[in-house]
Amino acid sequence: MAKNTNKPATDSTRLDAFLVEEYEVQGQQKSHWSKVGSAWPHADGKGFRLVLKAIPVDGVVILRTPEAKED
Repeated sequence: MAKNTNKPATDSTRLDAFLVEEYEVQGQQKSHWSKVGSAWPHADGKGFRLVLKAIPVDGVVILRTPEAKED
């Protein structure tokens, strides 16, 4: 098996992984987003490394580009 030579990507190429729980409050649809991990592209550009801290029960993970933090 080949040695893993993937180098860590910068934060600008990272994707954040979320589980999204949808619910209703007084007739309004709402959603709660929980960050459960991150993904980084492989050096060869042919895939991603996904690292999860939790796994959603429904098996659905949403990948999004990180948003700038507000001060």
